[in-house]
Order: sequence, then C-alpha cells, then structure tokens
Amino acid sequence: MMRFFSHNGLLRIAVFALAICFTSIASAQEVPLKVAVVDMEQILQTAAAPKSIREQVKKIRTTYRTDVQKEETALRKANQELAQKQTLLSPEAFNEERRKFEQKVHAVQKKVQEKNLSLQKAQNQALNKVKTALSKVVITLAKNNGYSLVLRRSQTLVVADKFDITQTVITELNKALPTITLAAK
Repeated sequence: MMRFFSHNGLLRIAVFALAICFTSIASAQEVPLKVAVVDMEQILQTAAAPKSIREQVKKIRTTYRTDVQKEETALRKANQELAQKQTLLSPEAFNEERRKFEQKVHAVQKKVQEKNLSLQKAQNQALNKVKTALSKVVITLAKNNGYSLVLRRSQTLVVADKFDITQTVITELNKALPTITLAAK
C-alpha cells in the first residue's frame, strides 16, 4: 500500500509538472518573436544631437586652449622677469616673488582643471540626455512595430540587414532631439 501511494504521488507530481510546462509553452506562443537590431555606436556617431555635442566640445576646447596659451605666455614672461630680478633682489625678497609666481602657476593649473572637469561634466550630462531620448525612441519603435526583442548590434555575431532598424532610430532621434546645448561653465 505504501508503494502504491508513493507511485500515485509521483504520478500526480509528473502530471502537475507537465501541466505547468504546457502552460508556459502556451504563454510563450502567445507572444510572437519579432526581433530588431540597433547599432548604438553608429547612432552616437551619426545622429544630430551627438554630433552637436562633439562640435560644441571642440569649440569650447579651442577657446580653452587659446585662453591657456595666453596664460602660459604671461607666466613665461613673469618667470623671465623673475629670473632677471634674482640678481637685484635679496634672497628673502626673491623667495617671496618666487612664491607669488608659483601661486599664479598653481592658480592657472587649477583653473584649467576646473574648466576641463566642467566641460566633461556638461558633455556627460548632454550624452545622458541623448541616451534617454534614444531609449524612448527605441521603445516607441518597438511598441509601434511589434518588436518583442531589440538587441544591440554589438551583442550579435551575425544579423540579416532586414532586422537592423538603426537608420529608422537615427531618423526618429533626429526628430525628437535635433540638437542639444552644453551647459558648460
């Protein structure tokens, strides 16, 4: 009798497990698999907003570079003047002038660092806005076109061109976010 009970219990468990499997298979069959692939690197290289960011960063860096060159020229001139004063000043006075000069150098270095950090922060913030808009575009396209799976091109080895929606994403992203302004200080 004990043997019958355990055999019957195993049979019930097997039937229950099969029912769960068939239910899962039936549920999986309800959602058709429609795949799309997006090349995120291409989008970030060719879409209008990321291009706008790169152009603004380049322009700001050029301005920074010009400012830094002016500062460096002024520091070189001050250093030459200081070297000329060395023979005229007492050691204490020269050390004081040298200390002031080094403070100026440090201040310029700090200013350059702060500007670079500010620019990097502004660039990252702008890119995050692009990525947010990009995600919204991809989600909207997935919903509107019934894609049940959207993959990054970098996550795939071989993809047929018909699955690639990169150009559509670029077009929609350019409509949603044609430009973006850096908030660099």
